[in-house]
Amino acid sequence: MEDKEIDEILSGEKELGMLEMFKLMVKLNSRVKQLYQQTYNPPTNNDLNKSINDLSARINILETKLKQALK
Repeated sequence: MEDKEIDEILSGEKELGMLEMFKLMVKLNSRVKQLYQQTYNPPTNNDLNKSINDLSARINILETKLKQALK
């Protein structure tokens, strides 16, 4: 899943089905792993903090959408 697809889902332009939810969770999980590995050899603290904040915001949006979809 590409960043463009993630942005479309988060903005509501693309419908969030079960397959898209699964793909999105796999992508976010791989990003978390990458960020975790970068903590051992981070490029700079500012880059790492920006990446973590961006990922956190996306996870929060996804969590909200998932809660709404499951109601």
